[in-house]
Amino acid sequence: MSSYPPIACIPGLVLMVLLSACHGQADVARPAGSARLGAITITRQACGSCHVIPGIEGADGRVGPPLAHFASQQTIAGKLPNSPANLKRFLKAPRAVVTNGAMPDLGLSDDQMRDIAAYLYALK
Repeated sequence: MSSYPPIACIPGLVLMVLLSACHGQADVARPAGSARLGAITITRQACGSCHVIPGIEGADGRVGPPLAHFASQQTIAGKLPNSPANLKRFLKAPRAVVTNGAMPDLGLSDDQMRDIAAYLYALK
């Protein structure tokens, strides 16, 4: 008798693996914070002077990368895996991640970083 599952079970196993992978992505897409307050903070901090940011009036800067589809990107600043924790790490000390990058330290509070993350992770 074989210890392998019957062939009829394989599609179900594949589906379970795919769904478990999707579950991890769903967690990333829902950080704590308020997207509405994130938009306000992004506007007040003038993030749009350096980045193109959908939904933010006047956010048409070309110095930094465009932030459209942020939630779908694989990395943050080309260095860190894209996750809310890594976004917070980058926003807290951008030059600790990209030593000679143009992103300034904005002096954001933890709440502001969570709200910005909520906004950016809504950009799929």
